[in-house]
Amino acid sequence: MDKINIGDKTYTAADLDDTGKAHLSSLKFVEGKLNEINNMIAAFNMAKNGYISELKREIIASKAGL
Repeated sequence: MDKINIGDKTYTAADLDDTGKAHLSSLKFVEGKLNEINNMIAAFNMAKNGYISELKREIIASKAGL
């Protein structure tokens, strides 16, 4: 049974009419997609930081004549 918290009140999905259940389903879908996007952002930031580190190493190596 799905529980929905709005403010300080808790509701169950069984309390919703068909339109409410459709909105709840859409909300769950959007929350799932947002989680996917946030995970992708984290992965891209890790890759970005790795590329920055490698660029710094290359710049330092080229200035040192290595």
